[in-house]
Amino acid sequence: MKPLRRLILALVAVLPCLAHPAAAEEITVLGINDMHAALDNMPRLATLVKRERARDPQALLLAAGDNRTGNPYSDMAKRTGWPVVALMNYMGFNLSSLGNHSFDNGMDPLRDLIDSAEFRVVCANAYASDKDRILILPYRIFERKGVRIGVLGLLQIGANGMPDTLPEKMKGFTFRDPFAVAQEYKWLRERCDVLILLTHLGFEDDVELARQCPWADAIVGGHSHTKVDGAHTEGGVMVTQTGRDATHLTRITFDVQDGRVVSKHAELLPTATCEPDAGASELVKQFKNDPVLNEQIAECARELTAREELACLYTDAVRESTGADIAIVNIGGIRLSTFPAGPIRLGDVFHLDPFGNDTVLYTLTGEELRALITAIPLIDHHGAPSVSGMSYRATLHKGNVLDISEMLQADGKPIDPAKRYTVAVPSFVAASARFPHADPGRALNLLGRDCFIRFLRERKSVDYAGTHRAHVTQD
Repeated sequence: MKPLRRLILALVAVLPCLAHPAAAEEITVLGINDMHAALDNMPRLATLVKRERARDPQALLLAAGDNRTGNPYSDMAKRTGWPVVALMNYMGFNLSSLGNHSFDNGMDPLRDLIDSAEFRVVCANAYASDKDRILILPYRIFERKGVRIGVLGLLQIGANGMPDTLPEKMKGFTFRDPFAVAQEYKWLRERCDVLILLTHLGFEDDVELARQCPWADAIVGGHSHTKVDGAHTEGGVMVTQTGRDATHLTRITFDVQDGRVVSKHAELLPTATCEPDAGASELVKQFKNDPVLNEQIAECARELTAREELACLYTDAVRESTGADIAIVNIGGIRLSTFPAGPIRLGDVFHLDPFGNDTVLYTLTGEELRALITAIPLIDHHGAPSVSGMSYRATLHKGNVLDISEMLQADGKPIDPAKRYTVAVPSFVAASARFPHADPGRALNLLGRDCFIRFLRERKSVDYAGTHRAHVTQD
């Protein structure tokens, strides 16, 4: 055959392909974050997942960390955290990233949960020691409809070089900067048609990560409990987050043609509109059948509508039990935002304070006290701390910078910068906050929540509606 004829025949064979490119495949990814063991919301989430899987049976279901911690029926189960993993197994999760609260109970419970999960856990910047033998992968690649979907896990690191939990709970782990590690996995782009970063960094850091990683397609994020309606797009990278407590799920749709994403869309789906799934409801009923946690220990006289009201109640309990002049709690340590009038059960206390922090007592000057209060938002990220035995006025600036304009004792007199005060704080604050102080402090071997339980049992009825001591504005 002559060369010209061979060329013509080859062109004839190729032209139909050029005229009719491969149809785009629609890939569905479902993302959720910071479920925090919200067992009561899980049956509705299960219904929503089933509905989405009926729409696309090959949909991937991803969790962006902090699946556990926040509900006593999970936190205090015989196998700590197992109820959440059981429900995630039931719903068919495909993958989860680590969250800072993954470490709350130490290595053995973490290993147990990872081994019991029917899904893998990914995190590229957290490394377990060989002796701990905890199976955490840096990334996973899935194939759906002939499309390769890569998912890289990343975890937030605080100012102390560790995630935001008690350092002693993370012995055996080392961590690296998530932004630097992300760049080391840029090569994943060449192996995937869709590349997702599954992160537990917080929304602002996710936006910055999107700027630094324009080669990614989307970020499914968590940690800051930000509810993003659909997606925020930064440099072509979609950033999603669903708030917290399994109240929403994000559906991300990628149209992939010839190995590349040609369009993408995200929609925030509420779980409240769904009827509870019967199977998940039965599991939750079993997990909540605990007579100890269901014991009533006090009465709440009026509805509490703000976390600060609950925090004032909590810090009063700690101050009374320790005999300190002042008690402080990081607002992120109070995990309930409201509380109805009526019975207070033992389980409610563990729901409000799931962390089991010891109490540390300092003797601080008024100036050191000011430095401590301003240091706490930098490690807590949930806002300004709450106090007992004093009040203060401040402005919270971007970056969690707290500017205090006034500090008063309980009797209304100003805090003296040179005078010394005994100050009780949670061990998380003592271990993580960076502030100048001469007294190293001493651990009291007294859990904050034990102080709280004693306080409630003794009073039998409490009324903290309208109580505010941290008067903070944001700019």
